[in-house]
Amino acid sequence: MHWETPTARLLPRLLAGRTTGTVFLADRRAPAAGRRAPALRDTDTDTGCGRLSHPRAEYLFKQASKLHDPHGAGYTLHQLRHSGLNHLAARGRSAAENDEHHHRRHRR
Repeated sequence: MHWETPTARLLPRLLAGRTTGTVFLADRRAPAAGRRAPALRDTDTDTGCGRLSHPRAEYLFKQASKLHDPHGAGYTLHQLRHSGLNHLAARGRSAAENDEHHHRRHRR
């Protein structure tokens, strides 16, 4: 996975000293048993918190970006992805290179 410099600087705060497990954790403990219990690899062993789901990440991102959106609705993760591709294009990368960059990152 490739992280731009500002994101790489933010990661230590997000990881809070963790060296294993998922990067983005939910703010509450995951159910330990039952139908809604996540797989063990989706739970942080130190905190017991589960992996942040895509719908929850989308909600949090939209809430956090409302002030920056001229329409006041907040941005989606899809828009965030495309803004990253636009930044690559502004640096002189072609559409084909941007597409390859995206697919290479998601094959890992």
